[in-house]
Amino acid sequence: MSRKRIIFSFVTVSMLLLGIALQTVRVVDVFPLSPSRYLFKEATFITKSSANTEAAGAELKLYVYTNPDDSEGFKVKENLEHALELAKLHSETIAANDMKMVKPAPSTALILTGEDISELDQITIQSYVQQGGRLIAYTRFYAPEWNNLLGIASNNGYFSGSNQGITVNKTVFPGYPDLPETNLIFSSNMLDVKLVPQAQVYLSAQKNPLLWTNTYGQGKVVYWNSTSNVQKEGRGLMVQSIGLALDSFVTSQVASRSLNIDDFPSPVPQVDNPLIHQEFGLSTPAFYERIWWEDMVRFSKLYGWKYTGLLIGTYQNQTSSPLPSLLVDTPKLIPYFGSRLLSLGGEIGLHGYNHQSLVTADEPIKSELGYVPWPNQAAMVESLKRLTELSESLFPGHELKTYVPPSNVMNRTGKRALAEAEPSVDIVSSLYTVGGEKGFLEQEFGVDREFPQFTNFPRISSGYVIDEGQLFTINDAIANFGMVNHFVHPDDALDINRSGGKGWKYLSQHFEGWMSWLNKTYTYLEPLTVRDAVKKFSLYEAGTVNVHYGKEAITITTKDQLIPMHYTIRVPNHQVPEVAKEAGHLTRLDDVESIWHLDALQPTVTIQLKESKP
Repeated sequence: MSRKRIIFSFVTVSMLLLGIALQTVRVVDVFPLSPSRYLFKEATFITKSSANTEAAGAELKLYVYTNPDDSEGFKVKENLEHALELAKLHSETIAANDMKMVKPAPSTALILTGEDISELDQITIQSYVQQGGRLIAYTRFYAPEWNNLLGIASNNGYFSGSNQGITVNKTVFPGYPDLPETNLIFSSNMLDVKLVPQAQVYLSAQKNPLLWTNTYGQGKVVYWNSTSNVQKEGRGLMVQSIGLALDSFVTSQVASRSLNIDDFPSPVPQVDNPLIHQEFGLSTPAFYERIWWEDMVRFSKLYGWKYTGLLIGTYQNQTSSPLPSLLVDTPKLIPYFGSRLLSLGGEIGLHGYNHQSLVTADEPIKSELGYVPWPNQAAMVESLKRLTELSESLFPGHELKTYVPPSNVMNRTGKRALAEAEPSVDIVSSLYTVGGEKGFLEQEFGVDREFPQFTNFPRISSGYVIDEGQLFTINDAIANFGMVNHFVHPDDALDINRSGGKGWKYLSQHFEGWMSWLNKTYTYLEPLTVRDAVKKFSLYEAGTVNVHYGKEAITITTKDQLIPMHYTIRVPNHQVPEVAKEAGHLTRLDDVESIWHLDALQPTVTIQLKESKP
């Protein structure tokens, strides 16, 4: 072989080896540490008011009765009031003796929240419904003398055990999946009943009627054969089932969706992960950069997401002072991913100096988490200042607004520390439901009642694979107030338990399937960062909505409310709503039931009710 060919072969092989080496190490060695220059641009929202709030028609009247001695009934009542508030609806408490004063009307309903009906005069209520009144019962009760009114043909009393799962027989609100008997989201002690032929079953559990309507005289009854309406999961169904009793029904929607990337940006494990190595033959850092992040970028561009990333500085578990600075040996993937997230229009919030929840030894936390408690508030403040110092160094000019507690555990000491360490942070995002588990921070949407400097914006769902339980929860929040707040974790793909050993290709395929379904089913949900979603929700919450119902038209008026504003409208199946083009756009949400979405472009909108054509 000639000397030139040997030299050429050597150079060629060297270049190939160098290229392979650079591809292997480039994600950890050569990312620039220059500060990000992407500043967050807040979304702007417009609010307007109707020139005249007077309109023809009757306003919705919901009179809620709970027996004073019925503790479970009061839990249902409180849950219902939260759900109504989120939907911009109002109710009034009524005593048993005052029910005889309520006049039957198509836009008035009596609501019973508990099973103790001992104070009620059954004859009075039966006469009320017969003359055109509307009755809604949210908890089953055994009272055979009510059978005729409720549409029950035979009543064998309570089942000995619980009935689980849900089957959707008719649409209460679009998008709800069936829940198998193995799913415990809905677990109720039910009545063993058979219904009269004219009763319309909307939901059932293990083939037993769970939610139905019955026409009685000129009026209508909506009956929940359930004990599950004490829980947040199902609030959307609680609200939308009111529309089953009325001729027409309008609820309000925030119309936003947010996607949080928890523990991101953060230090990336440098060790090879068997799942990643088997599927892609890559190191963990290389997988994050070339595969996972590229998919997340594609999802952002294709489905419009504006990500909120939650920064974490280290995975060391030190909680005692002095805490090491995070500015020394900063992992190069943190500024790399952070700057790219911001370039997509995203937001960076705070997760933690490390992944130790902000609780002291005397505050509750599950021991299984294995976390090291913080000695005091001062140490927590120091940790948060270390983290904000890192953020300011890497992403100068990016104001911090959002905080997510590690493992969703936080208590009063942690909240006080957060307020002291970083006053600009005014959003805390933990969990919407916790199922009674120890230490987890459960939240309602809105201003924190104990720490009013914070607005609570809890996660509703999480994960790349959305099973029927998660889909139910997501859809229920949309049915209630039109919002999605979803979380994912980058390292789900690394964990054999959280991924089920399926690998990223499987996770990403299912995740994209859900995103595609969400975009097609609820096109009106605006993709926003958490800080923008909170801004929109706060304006929505502060504004007012008034609806007047007539036989031929519905008129919506508002004060200081968002424009465009979004509503769900249910009208009789023989009618079709129409609005002027300049006032808004109507989209039908269900093929059978006359359920519509209204995108209102003006503060006052009149919806004409027309007879549908055969």
